[in-house]
Amino acid sequence: MGMSFIVGPNVEGLPLSEAVRAGDFLFVSGMCGFDDDGSIIEGGVAAETDRIMTDLIDVLARSGTDLSRIAKVNVYLASAGDFDAFNTAYARYFPGNKPARIGVVAGMTINATVEMDFTAYLGD
Repeated sequence: MGMSFIVGPNVEGLPLSEAVRAGDFLFVSGMCGFDDDGSIIEGGVAAETDRIMTDLIDVLARSGTDLSRIAKVNVYLASAGDFDAFNTAYARYFPGNKPARIGVVAGMTINATVEMDFTAYLGD
């Protein structure tokens, strides 16, 4: 079982990979709703969630897969008051099978309202 490291435009110059494939699993690093200029996009948790999911779809496509293979999502919110808006935005991306998920309210290291990381299963 080998590993391959996916380093895309979102992490150039940082000490991490966008995603790592290890055997039948793809581990996607934590993602925030960054605009093209590297700042957090405006619009709050729903807009940030949409941007994260758009970026995730790109990472998955470059890895040869799609959202249907996401098995686990870790969600970190800056405020418990954002859960409803987050869930509304997030649910649009998983209308069928829903990944296992954890939600944590945590202090953010940057000025984001949400961060997510993902695990996809790429096996049979």
